[in-house]
Amino acid sequence: MAPVRSSRNPGVAEAIRLHRARRRAETGRTLLEGPHLLEEAVRAGVSIQVVYFCEGDDTVVELAAGLDVDPILVTEAVMKRVAGTQHPRGPVAIMEIPSGRHTNDRSLMVTWGVGDPGNVGTLIRSATAFGLGFVAGPGTADPWSPKVLRAGAGSHFRTTVERAPDLSVDVLRERGFSVVASVVQGGDQPGRLAEVRLGALLVGDEGAGLPDEVVAGADLRVSIPMPGHTESLNAAVAGSLLAYEWMSRHPKSA
Repeated sequence: MAPVRSSRNPGVAEAIRLHRARRRAETGRTLLEGPHLLEEAVRAGVSIQVVYFCEGDDTVVELAAGLDVDPILVTEAVMKRVAGTQHPRGPVAIMEIPSGRHTNDRSLMVTWGVGDPGNVGTLIRSATAFGLGFVAGPGTADPWSPKVLRAGAGSHFRTTVERAPDLSVDVLRERGFSVVASVVQGGDQPGRLAEVRLGALLVGDEGAGLPDEVVAGADLRVSIPMPGHTESLNAAVAGSLLAYEWMSRHPKSA
């Protein structure tokens, strides 16, 4: 089998375009990189449409065996363009983005204005680990971008992931959630999470935090104690700590 050597190949060019949010939205497709993500997607029943691999990648044969696709051999230079990383770990696959799954029967982690893909992926991973659904709220990086998928390490396929760019506090409350806003200072101790039956834990950007109107409209405001006098925590760290605090007070719901 001769490898594809040009990034102008129509299939390769389309894969490269999926690094753009607009193209992902238009096609409902995105890219997976690496055997672990591909294995998690296959196990979850996600539709895999194309698989690209480089010579010597023995894992792709086994992973693609149960798929109705023929893996496409490409050069390392083409793989770099498809993956979008300096040192890609093949294979790279094109997958259909699962339709947004909503849940109103378990608590949620909701990101609001978290634009960093690494933070969003880490928060999806933490939400999964501690038994929460995940909602990408206003101003949040696309949860199905390749960068977020890499940071999520397969967690996307083990929890509910919603995209809600027009979300509001009122909508969350109408769905039956108590809205819990994380704030750097002035909030209650995390122990008060025990009083909440079904919660939407809101996490904002490290610099800007949650919008004032969102904080004002929340049912509960919680701050993480920082006796070391740190000014603030990274969004992914703060959200992960709150997710753990939630689980520790609601172990049966995790």
